[in-house]
Amino acid sequence: MQTPHKHHNVRQLSLSLFASLALSLPAWANNQSLPKAGQYNANNKLFERTLVITENGQFSLEVSGKSAGTNNRSGSGEGKLKAVGEGWLFNEGNCQMLLTPAKDGLLMQVDGCSGNWGDVMFNGLYQYGSASAASRPAANSNPAVNPKLAKTFNCQNLEFNNAGIPNWLAKMANVPLNQVFGTELKVAAGYTFQGLPVQSAILFESEVPFLAMLVDADKAALTAAVKKSKQQKNAGVARLRKNGELSTEGFAGKGPEALYISCAER
Repeated sequence: MQTPHKHHNVRQLSLSLFASLALSLPAWANNQSLPKAGQYNANNKLFERTLVITENGQFSLEVSGKSAGTNNRSGSGEGKLKAVGEGWLFNEGNCQMLLTPAKDGLLMQVDGCSGNWGDVMFNGLYQYGSASAASRPAANSNPAVNPKLAKTFNCQNLEFNNAGIPNWLAKMANVPLNQVFGTELKVAAGYTFQGLPVQSAILFESEVPFLAMLVDADKAALTAAVKKSKQQKNAGVARLRKNGELSTEGFAGKGPEALYISCAER
């Protein structure tokens, strides 16, 4: 069985292929409009992330830390968007940024820009003049725990079809289903990985989909929890990984040495 480490290459390949195909489309097939001008935000508790787009398609992107541990981390980029297919593309050398429309905002995918823009997390949902899905609180401050989702966070009885994990995460975080994938979501209180509190999660689509979980524990406790998870009934494959190890995406505000749990089907 293939493992989740191929996700990074798949995402890069798909973005490059989409960009090249979109640029080669005839003029009549391309989207000739520009995204709505104004300010878009993808803020969370650790970072301020702002995208500003002008009427002529110029954009500026700013990311800056706002806590003691991240206030020296920042990044920025600028350029002009070109309409491609059903989205908009910025392409300069190895640096590519693709924007696609989403409810109340834009989905951003950045590849190859860390050298010019800074090594911070740009990807995500940028909502028009509002907070990001990652920082949005759940609908209820003390929601009931979904037993099926609770098993998911234990890396057990995994169901990656849309009626399963994506649907359960969307209801937990109070976001539309199409905003669940590739977006860091705050996990409601009461969900744990082998008894350790889960703080946030990212659901990745790939040849082998997997759930990344940021768990509030040190390395020793996480290692023990992974070992314990392998002994449970209907267990998936749980691994301890470093932030950004499997893709250009990761948990905002966490450095490359930060640890998280990845969970995939066997």
